[in-house]
Amino acid sequence: MSYRSVLAPAVFGAFLLAGLLWWAGAGHALSLPGATRFFGPDEANRLAAWTMPWSTDAPSSAQFTDPAGAPGHGADYAALRETAMRVRYAALVLLFTCGAVPLLRRLSNRGAGPAAVAVAALWGWGIVTAMLAVTVSAPWMVASGGSAAFRLLPGLASAMSQGRELPVGAALVAAAGAVGLMTLLRPDVTPPPGRSVPTAATARLAATLGTAVVAIALAVLSNDRVAGRMQTGFTGNGRLSEPGDLLRQWIQLGAWTLPTGSAPGRWLLYRLGDVALLALLWWGLRLLPVLLDRVTYPAYSLGAVAATTLGVVASGLWHSLLSYQGSTGGPLLYYVSVGQGVSAALVFGILAGCAGTMTVRIRSRAQQPAPPTPQTEPA
Repeated sequence: MSYRSVLAPAVFGAFLLAGLLWWAGAGHALSLPGATRFFGPDEANRLAAWTMPWSTDAPSSAQFTDPAGAPGHGADYAALRETAMRVRYAALVLLFTCGAVPLLRRLSNRGAGPAAVAVAALWGWGIVTAMLAVTVSAPWMVASGGSAAFRLLPGLASAMSQGRELPVGAALVAAAGAVGLMTLLRPDVTPPPGRSVPTAATARLAATLGTAVVAIALAVLSNDRVAGRMQTGFTGNGRLSEPGDLLRQWIQLGAWTLPTGSAPGRWLLYRLGDVALLALLWWGLRLLPVLLDRVTYPAYSLGAVAATTLGVVASGLWHSLLSYQGSTGGPLLYYVSVGQGVSAALVFGILAGCAGTMTVRIRSRAQQPAPPTPQTEPA
């Protein structure tokens, strides 16, 4: 398909995602007394914390009227926060569109299977897009807090880790809307002449190598000892000190420890979440070479990022379910934030996608038959 034919569904999905997040952030239902009685004070506060990063309203704080130590500058801090929200939503629409266009263009085959894979790919990409939008707007948000001159990197890490719960549901709706609109608008697509489909063995090898990249990162960099070394390995003074929190966000897909105590069975139950992550990633990387009309680095890497992100979400939900067993609190209090691994899913998903694409291209080039050599007639 051409770029023009998939631009409208991609833009529609981007605005649908932004509209859902804006609607969730602009709602004032949680501030009503009935919400506290319905959800309970703890769960109502948790929901309010989830919606706050996407709310365009200034929080009720004296800092935005007349902050201590800076009389008369409350309006300036409020303007910085307003700029941060504008940058956040603009980046959300732009980044989702830039990623959805190559995915929809390459996943253009008709059928329930390709449509489901396209929805899953856009779902994962939508979650990553929300994380990137919050990351891009984090400097303005930190500056609006009035403390950008002190420990800047930890402040950026804290601002970047917010707002990653609501996009899990909103991105699914946006992905379904974009794929549905593309199905309605596109004409019958015929495969391009001479299209070579990678063999099953090539697709499995590419998926295995891509999964191995993520598995190494998950087994080594997500260990608690590695996290402790990163947290304590950087010392110093000033606003650029202590970059451990920021670094951990980009290289840690999760967190796990060695089995201790007399309950190794529960430790194995928690590791099933990591197994689910790798299995989901392998399955996605296995399907992509067959469903893509052409295996390219952008499309396959975006698909790998989406599969890794959905695996991180599935692993987090599994850990939340295990933490909720035997508890008396509400389910929202035991929900593990997906922000713990989405940033790293972007980094290692790109690496896994590049490894898989290189494998497919090398194997496909080696399996192409050699052109016949012309024979000369004897004189």
